[in-house]
Amino acid sequence: MSNQGSIRTDAAARDELRERCLSLVRRWQPLAQGGWDRNAARQLGDEIDQIADTSERLGLDALNSDALELAAYLCSFIDDALVPNTRDLARLAEMVQALGADLTDLSATTKAAVHTLPSARVSAEIPVVRPGGTAQETPLRSPAPSAPSPAPSQAGAQNPAAQSGTGRPAAPPPDPAMQAAPPAHAPQPQAPLPASFAPPPAALHVGTQQTAADTTGLSPAAAILEARIAEQQAADTAESPQSLTSGDSLMRLPRAIALHGIDDNIAPGLISALRERGFDTRISTETYELLDFLENAVPGALILDARKLRIYGRVRAIYDKLAAEGEALPSLVVLSPDTDLGHRLLAMRAGAAGFFQAPVDSLRVLAKLDELLAHTAAPAWRVLLVAPDRHNAIDAARALAERGMTARIVGNGQGTLAALAEFRPDVVVLDCNLPDVGGIELTQMIRQQPEYAAVPIILAADAASLNLRFDAIAAGGDEFLVKPLKTRHLLSAVTSRVRRAHWLREVIGNPDGRDSRTGLYSRNVLIEKLTAALGDRSAALLTVTLDRAGELREKIGLTGLAAIDAHVGNLMRTQLDELDLPAQYTDFHYFVLLHRRSRSDITDMAERLRFALATQPFIYQGQSHALTASIGMALLGGEHSSVDEVVTNAEAAQIAAAHLGGNRVLWFEAKEAALLPSDPLLAVRAVLSRPLTPEQTQFEFQPIVALAGKLSGQFELSFKVKSTQEAGVAVAYADLAPVAAECNQLTTLDRWLLERSLSVREEQLKRGRQLRLFVPQSVSTLLDPDIPYWLARELKERHLSGTGLTLELPCSQLIDAGARAAERLKFLHQSGVRVCLVDFGRDWAAVHALKNLTIDFVRLSAGLVSELGTAKSMSDTLLALIRKAHAAGCAVIAPEVDSINRAHLLLRLGVDYGLGPAFARASGTPEFDFSRPLW
Repeated sequence: MSNQGSIRTDAAARDELRERCLSLVRRWQPLAQGGWDRNAARQLGDEIDQIADTSERLGLDALNSDALELAAYLCSFIDDALVPNTRDLARLAEMVQALGADLTDLSATTKAAVHTLPSARVSAEIPVVRPGGTAQETPLRSPAPSAPSPAPSQAGAQNPAAQSGTGRPAAPPPDPAMQAAPPAHAPQPQAPLPASFAPPPAALHVGTQQTAADTTGLSPAAAILEARIAEQQAADTAESPQSLTSGDSLMRLPRAIALHGIDDNIAPGLISALRERGFDTRISTETYELLDFLENAVPGALILDARKLRIYGRVRAIYDKLAAEGEALPSLVVLSPDTDLGHRLLAMRAGAAGFFQAPVDSLRVLAKLDELLAHTAAPAWRVLLVAPDRHNAIDAARALAERGMTARIVGNGQGTLAALAEFRPDVVVLDCNLPDVGGIELTQMIRQQPEYAAVPIILAADAASLNLRFDAIAAGGDEFLVKPLKTRHLLSAVTSRVRRAHWLREVIGNPDGRDSRTGLYSRNVLIEKLTAALGDRSAALLTVTLDRAGELREKIGLTGLAAIDAHVGNLMRTQLDELDLPAQYTDFHYFVLLHRRSRSDITDMAERLRFALATQPFIYQGQSHALTASIGMALLGGEHSSVDEVVTNAEAAQIAAAHLGGNRVLWFEAKEAALLPSDPLLAVRAVLSRPLTPEQTQFEFQPIVALAGKLSGQFELSFKVKSTQEAGVAVAYADLAPVAAECNQLTTLDRWLLERSLSVREEQLKRGRQLRLFVPQSVSTLLDPDIPYWLARELKERHLSGTGLTLELPCSQLIDAGARAAERLKFLHQSGVRVCLVDFGRDWAAVHALKNLTIDFVRLSAGLVSELGTAKSMSDTLLALIRKAHAAGCAVIAPEVDSINRAHLLLRLGVDYGLGPAFARASGTPEFDFSRPLW
């Protein structure tokens, strides 16, 4: 008390503390009068939480400690639904009295009511706030006989603004009529009761409510206060969690996220990222604000500061009624500003679905929310609905369309067989009662066709036909649902079955090793066949690339990529023999492995394929698109020693065909290998000396795949500059940076790259996809005083979150920059922008720099990754580096992972993410199925 008494507070702080003192009196009185009541205890706990928040903000450590201790003691009864005994209530009263005394002294109140609150009447002096905002000490008991006080309803009518919008009472203005002399027959005041918060033992089990008659003998001001308290008690009872019925009056807000105590200091960029994703963010700093919202709505998730977890008992109590009725409660996510183990234990005890500690990666929080709320957009799957009741089928189709799927409805078995070949569905939902054939018989007919042997089939029947379940599964059905179909059951069955089918397709392949929709084999199958055919002089590899791919992509968009693959694949199927192997390489780029008797036969086959592509237009969304292709060919026989060399030769021939105007077929000739320049930098130096144009740049995206990590949707953006004089010549950023610095174009180059990254994120967000791009940058650009502020301004103007951007910076240069770099990184981190150190481990000085710089990711040196497995010392070195990075709170990325075996080794060492040809090659669009198993 002496420590707190020495604290000086300004007038505003005293008023705020005085208001807290009044609220504490109001919340404690129901317990002091009527005994233990869980609802009243919850409301008292809410008020104590507000006192704790206020004292923390004002820097009153002792008051904050008392409030937190009292909140914890009170929660021990509320959360566990325990009823305190007489001794417990006495202890509670002592703690409340001590807290009230602290508030009284700090708010400079002469004699606070909290010191002398009796069990039936207020017998102290309490400050009344005048309209002007000043506090006046008005005696609640007059030494002279007082007039009868008005009934509560009258007091409420006299002061309709008795309660504020925040749930706290507003003091009434003085009423001159109430200061009139009392009549002679007015009863004399009773003697004050002892100044104690503990109710008498007889009152512990009474549970009666105060009535208007109880105000007899009080002063007018006291009568008004007690009437207002009675009104507030009635309102609290009406709005208490017990009065929440199933929720016809509650709003279900699945896209709403309630955040309490969360700001950019705890999770940089999280709030802007949530808004960018289209979430309805409800931010609260005061406990009563959050609880008022939760009493009227059910958000999709609740994100709490770990230091605010003490209020979760009240949050959970609000939804007790709903939980009993099977209502889904908001998912709880807890963010901790430090590495306190106690926070994690408290989050586990509260049943949190996610826990993140500093440094908090906002993208990881978003990924967890997507997982909890199931808002990740489903791929454009095709669902064939076979049902005789078209009305119900239309409802199901509408629900599937809302999830991004395409549904086709047929009403009989004959239409089903016709739609299979034309529609090529990913899954079939089949009613067992069709007019022309039974559902089980139709399932057997579908399974007898090899190309549909792996298509999932979901059967539906009435509850009376449950005995058909085993027959349906024996006939080849994958799932059996009971009608009437509920939307969530249908969506769950379709999603799980299609994802499993795709996973099996990746693991064991289709019956014939190709995609049933496009007729194209996977790259893995192609590489295996190429390896087996090396040295075969009758085998050749064709590289087929569509001309003007950039223009075509703009016309059809990302949604048209699957359609163009199906068009090209079906054309190849009509032209090629059964032993030929067509495969997709990247967007608009395909491979074909041919076996022919002579080179002229291979040439003839390539020409036929080129002619078919040029004469059969691609029809998409009612528009016709003319296609041409440049085809390069290379033999597998001769002195070729590897698959990579064969692919390189075929691609070189294709590039030459495109350079000559496209729509032609060319062979690779060894003597023509001089087409590749010996020094690519010489070819682009002239380009960098002038402002860049879009035609001179090339962007590619390589997926960063999770090994031990949890995040998906991350891509490394590679940037190359092309020569306008020599086709096919492009130089990567790492080689460009020194040349660009010599030409004074490095800052322009970096800004160009950042602008492109932001544009890509905007395009992807319009399609409902949230990406994080890893973008190479130079330290000199980072130190430019204008660039960080320009980037923050661009993010704000584009309404983008910085969490989708990670800057890749070289270790050694960043270390040399020292404090200036640390300041820039800290500024960017406040906007949510992340930082990745590249070539981590090449220089051990970078390990020590992790302590001084704000770093989120480290990318291991490619040399260390390539040497993994050659010696045990290399594994020990990598393990030490990875542990250092994890101790600093950084995720570890391994580049150039060339095989699954190497990925296994990296996973065992604790590497979080990997990228390289073992997972996927870089492509012109950020497309990758992160949900498929890696092994």
